[in-house]
Amino acid sequence: MIKNLKTKFSCEMRFKLRWSSFLPATILAMAAAFVIVLPVWADKSEALATSVKNDINITINGKVVKTKTPSFLDQGAVYLPVRDIGELLGTLVSWNTQAKTVTMRYPELTVKIPFGSTSAAVNGQPVALSTPLRMVDGRVYVPLRFFSEAVGAEVKWEAATHNVRMTKPNDYLKLNPFAIWLNHTTHDLYMGKDEQSDVLSIGKLDAQLQGTVFVQPSKQGKNTVLTLVDRFASPHPHYEVYTLLIRDNRIVEQKHASYDQRYEPNTSYYQVYDPNGWIDYTVLTDGKIVLVYNDDGKVVSTYDLAELTQQDDVFGVQAVGTDFLVVRPNRSGLLTLIDLKDNSTVVLADKLLTGKDLAYAHDNQTPYPGDSLSFGGDVGHGVLDFDYLSPFQNNNSQSERLSYERPSYEEERKALPKERSFQEMASSCSTDTVVSVDIQDGDLMYKPLIGTNKQDQEGIRTVCRILRKITAEGVEVTLPRTFPVTFFHGMSVNFSTGDSVSIYRASGDKLAMGSELGGKNIFLSNAQTIKEFERLKVLPKQ
Repeated sequence: MIKNLKTKFSCEMRFKLRWSSFLPATILAMAAAFVIVLPVWADKSEALATSVKNDINITINGKVVKTKTPSFLDQGAVYLPVRDIGELLGTLVSWNTQAKTVTMRYPELTVKIPFGSTSAAVNGQPVALSTPLRMVDGRVYVPLRFFSEAVGAEVKWEAATHNVRMTKPNDYLKLNPFAIWLNHTTHDLYMGKDEQSDVLSIGKLDAQLQGTVFVQPSKQGKNTVLTLVDRFASPHPHYEVYTLLIRDNRIVEQKHASYDQRYEPNTSYYQVYDPNGWIDYTVLTDGKIVLVYNDDGKVVSTYDLAELTQQDDVFGVQAVGTDFLVVRPNRSGLLTLIDLKDNSTVVLADKLLTGKDLAYAHDNQTPYPGDSLSFGGDVGHGVLDFDYLSPFQNNNSQSERLSYERPSYEEERKALPKERSFQEMASSCSTDTVVSVDIQDGDLMYKPLIGTNKQDQEGIRTVCRILRKITAEGVEVTLPRTFPVTFFHGMSVNFSTGDSVSIYRASGDKLAMGSELGGKNIFLSNAQTIKEFERLKVLPKQ
């Protein structure tokens, strides 16, 4: 329930590791904040549309396109919104309000059209426009034909049938939903940082894609990891996984792993807490060797999984820590802990599951062999949390949190100070007993309050008042041991005695003292206390 400084902070940061590691940090989806509509030249004799009607058929390479917003005619031109155009052409289209400019970005292509201009800039060169941008009901409209032909598409308008027929070269595979493109022929890979930056070539992908491809980008520190997963049947589901390390907009390392029947995203990074802050490490694997890179892109650790597990197999890598790895052998499918502290290997199902759940893990082959355990986080002192959803529960059941205490840390755990109650910590809380208060909202880390800093002591006194208010007036509730589905939004109060406690924002506009991971919590509904809590959040100077 109550951990020491290292334990508690590691526990709360587990949310970041678990929920944000597959989220893009700088790669944006194509959706834009403004609706921009784009016309195709049509017969000038067509009458001006008096209402929006989706009676225009659009095909691209013979495939009928269903747009989210109805298309319509205006003075013989067909108009479409920006989201549909971006999806249709596989491009990024944005509207810059300050510059009053529409920009389309694509590999080797940037098209800019200022509002009111009779020309566009195509890769910096002026090109005349037959139809300028228009503003209708506060929305900007741009010519589809111009943009379509800029990316090499051929556009034909059939007035009699109200058909727009587009033929577009399939030179580039757009890897949705991110701004990433792959050239089918050259294997050049392109990436857009955001809607206001040009699309850049980052290098060549060493791969022959065969099936459905999805992308998992992750940015940590100076390193970006881009994972491309190629899924196809042969005859069972098969996954070819290509992992790229990107620095300074260039691919500097590539790894390739193959998995049968089952693929779970390999971890791409982990963090180590240091008194000076968090240290980031990047992880790449080919399923047999794990490589760990520091923030300078240098290899600092290498792990041979076959040697460590004594299994000749390919492995999924769920987690890497300072002295452990959590991997899944592809053939058995049984999640395995490699304890680097004592060089032991443990099949986690044998330690965490019982009865029919354990039998299922060892015997089941459908849809794939193995268990349904997944790594949850390192909560310190050799205690690892795992997420488990039993196959015998209904689909709406919440997953269970299971903990494994590594034997290699048994002596350290015995030496830990006795856990104090919430009331004991609240009553002893002062500028003399609080070492630090670490504050975060998901990935956003605020300036910590340090007990030895005089300028932070008023903030620490506020934290202590909040703790005493919650324990005195709050309602105690015991939460089940599950994993929350949201990021951690709160603060960790770390005491000189070595223990700590969290205060976090709970649903229903409440403050809670305890842990979302389960166990005893105290909830308080008090608007003034929440305001004091929020005022403690100060962003560090850049």
